[in-house]
Amino acid sequence: MSSQKIIRWKQLPHHWDIYLFVLPTLLLIGLFAYYPAASGLYHSFFRWNGSDVSEYVGWKNYYDILISSDFWRSFRVALILGIWNVLKLIPPLATAIWIHRCSSDRVQFMYRLLFIIPMVTPGLVITLIWRNYFFETTQGYLNHFLFASGLFPYMVALDQFMGWGGIFREGVRPAWLGDPRLILPAVVIWGFPWVGSFAVLTFLAKLGTIPKEIYEAANIDGVNWWTKFTRIELPMITSSIYLMLVFVIIGTIKDAGGILLLVGMEGGAGGMATVPALFMLRKAFINQEMGAACAIGVVLTLIVLALQKLSTLLLDDNPHSWRLRMLMRPVGMIIGSVLCFLPGWLPIGAFILLVSFPYGVLTDAWRTWQAGLRERGADGRMAEPPPPREWPRPLSVATEWGLRGFKHFGVCAVLFLAFIPVYLVAIVSGKTNQQYYRSPGVPTTPFHWEHWGQAWELVSPSVANSLFISIVGTIFTLGTALCAAYFFARYKAPLHRFFWNSLLILLMMPTVANLIPLFRLISDMNLLNTLTAIILIGTATGQAFAIFVLRDFVADIPSDLFEAAEIDGANHLQQMRTIVLPLCGPILGNVGVMHFINEWSEFLLPLIIMRDADSLTVMVQLHRLSGEYIKNNGPMMAGYAIVSLPIIILFMFSMRLFVKGMTEGAVKG
Repeated sequence: MSSQKIIRWKQLPHHWDIYLFVLPTLLLIGLFAYYPAASGLYHSFFRWNGSDVSEYVGWKNYYDILISSDFWRSFRVALILGIWNVLKLIPPLATAIWIHRCSSDRVQFMYRLLFIIPMVTPGLVITLIWRNYFFETTQGYLNHFLFASGLFPYMVALDQFMGWGGIFREGVRPAWLGDPRLILPAVVIWGFPWVGSFAVLTFLAKLGTIPKEIYEAANIDGVNWWTKFTRIELPMITSSIYLMLVFVIIGTIKDAGGILLLVGMEGGAGGMATVPALFMLRKAFINQEMGAACAIGVVLTLIVLALQKLSTLLLDDNPHSWRLRMLMRPVGMIIGSVLCFLPGWLPIGAFILLVSFPYGVLTDAWRTWQAGLRERGADGRMAEPPPPREWPRPLSVATEWGLRGFKHFGVCAVLFLAFIPVYLVAIVSGKTNQQYYRSPGVPTTPFHWEHWGQAWELVSPSVANSLFISIVGTIFTLGTALCAAYFFARYKAPLHRFFWNSLLILLMMPTVANLIPLFRLISDMNLLNTLTAIILIGTATGQAFAIFVLRDFVADIPSDLFEAAEIDGANHLQQMRTIVLPLCGPILGNVGVMHFINEWSEFLLPLIIMRDADSLTVMVQLHRLSGEYIKNNGPMMAGYAIVSLPIIILFMFSMRLFVKGMTEGAVKG
């Protein structure tokens, strides 16, 4: 492991050039992250319409938020969606375990390869497919499935039994996005089976660190599949599960793009799907209450930072964190009990009670009770438990083959469900509207290839814009982030800790909270409707994650290499070129692929900044075309496929590099 070289204040005249490596990062995050945050905090105390009206009102905006039933309703919606998003981690976890338990490396690789297409299809494309083709009332696939499978009469009976008020009625097709009572279920259902690339690959990378010898020893001891999961796999991936939980809950609170695409700025019928970030955007761009929107952004930032700090304390292993966890259980029980009695908060209260329940105390009590039931020998010692029952050989073999079959059946079932949107894109892209309405779910002839040409004409300018933004933004991000990672990993200079803490705060700061002042900043810099604005903001917001990952890899490079280079007279740039770049290749590819995908899939920021049709990014163009050309289903689906292909191809060629970057720690000295 390399040790950081300490530079003191009096040594700065001889080492000032090291700050040039972190200067671009500081300028970017200072201008496009911290300045908008400070501007938002300042304007949150004003009645401000974003331009000519600016009247100081003190804490009135915050008071109005705290007494606003709409804000607390949006926060309740975010918590409900967060709970469901936590439950959505079960399919990717199960899928990762099934793939990991495949004994053949070739089968594992085949499954990973097959999962690439459905997993890395841009989320916006999946959202548009569900909105336009699954949730549509008359020709929607979801209603087709309910009626064709014979499940709809059971849904009607369940509606009557549960007293849902006629959500499902005989002979009436449910309006999933038009009925206020079905908006939230629709938001929960979309994207099924919810197998995302980041979650599956994270779990697989962590599971890949378990030595095979542990499984071999478990097989010799006759350990069953459930014990393998609870005693071997679950302890190893607990940290990854907690990390995913934190990302999911915080992301639900600060995200607005998916909800905006699915149900619109109003949050669907009756505003039933309004989350806090969407509530903020509506305040700013519909009601023109920029000051109130900035106050909401400040509140969201404080909530996210508090959740992040709390999760860090709870996941830490020091004694103080253990005491905090012990304190949080009764506090959570009290809060959950109170929420259960508040109107509309019952699901959230029940979830908090479920999470806070002291299961460990019950487990210990159960073990103590079982130990007391055992017979004691003459010497007063507890008798050994009876040996495990050995099943007959044929039954044991049948059980083993049954578990193997169930494992492969589970993976194939998830693959089948995940490929349904991809299958629909393939067949509908070649249909005319008449063919689609007559046979929406099966291939028909003739296949109209001309739809792909029409789709390319519609999206090709925006594809070029997105490619330019993604490629240039990725290059800038990797270049500036690697330089900053070199600074943080190799040197401990004055203001080093201040700069690092600034990056950590930026990593937790919700970008959407600063969207209003950022919009004003871009307007004042005359960068509205320019690709330059998207590239600069994307580079600034991508710095924190990239530096956070790259720093550990640079720090693990043996210090002897740098010392030898310094003896040979190599300067910082030469050390970067000859040592850091070659040894950090895999992780640079990893970070680069992730940043490219994020830039390609970005929707909310270009939607607000871009106005000219020639400058639209591909995701904004798809969103607009889905409203303008929704009746022309073939070209629309072909457009979805064209937009997804670059990400799929990129991930197919970089999957080995991506997994290698996630599983390898760094260079060993």
